[in-house]
Amino acid sequence: MLTSPSSMPRTRDRLPARLAAGVPTARVARPAFVALTVALASVPAVLTLALGGEDYFAPMVLLGLVSGASLGWAVDDPAAELLASLPVATPVRIVIRVGAAVIVAGAGLVLVLGAVAIGPGLPPGIRDRLPEGAAAATAALALGLVAARRGERAAGAGAVAGGVFGTAFVAGLSVKLTQLPSFMAGPHHGRWWLVALLALLVALHAGRDPGRR
Repeated sequence: MLTSPSSMPRTRDRLPARLAAGVPTARVARPAFVALTVALASVPAVLTLALGGEDYFAPMVLLGLVSGASLGWAVDDPAAELLASLPVATPVRIVIRVGAAVIVAGAGLVLVLGAVAIGPGLPPGIRDRLPEGAAAATAALALGLVAARRGERAAGAGAVAGGVFGTAFVAGLSVKLTQLPSFMAGPHHGRWWLVALLALLVALHAGRDPGRR
C-alpha cells in the first residue's frame, strides 16, 4: 500500500509532539508508586535472604505477581489536561507511561534477583514466575484501563490490587478446575501465557482512543 505524500508531513509533524510529550508523560507515570510497590513485594525475599533461609518459592511468587501488577499504576493519566494541546493520542500516552513503569519495575526486580543470585543463588523454577508476572501485569492494565475508560480518575490502586488478586483467584480455582494454571509447576503452567494474552486483548481494546467506540 502506497503512502500518500500528504500523509508524510503529518507523520513528521506528530513526531516532535510525541517527543515533547514523552518526558512529562513518563514523569507522571507514578514511578515512585511503582518502585514502592516492588520494594514492598521484595520484603519476604530480602528477609529470607537475610535470615539464611532456603525456601524462596512463596517469596518469589509474591515478588513476580506484585511486580507485574505494579504496572497498573500506569493507567492513571494525570497529565491529560496538560497534554491536551498536543496532538498526542491517548494510546501513545498509555504506551509511554507503561514503558516508564516497566523500566522502574524491571530495575527493582534486577536488584532483588541480583542479591539472591549473589547469596544462595537463584532458586529452581525461577522462570515459572515470568508467565505469572505477565498475567498479573496484563490483568492489572486491563482492569485499570477499563475503569479509566468508564471515567475513574484514580484507577491505579485498584488496578494493582486487581492484578494480584485476580491472578491469585485463577490459581485458587485451579485446585478444582485442574485445566487452569496454578503457581506450581505442571503441564498447565504455561497457560498463564493464555491468561496474559486474553488480558492484553482487553487492555488494548480499553486503551484505544476515547473517540472510538
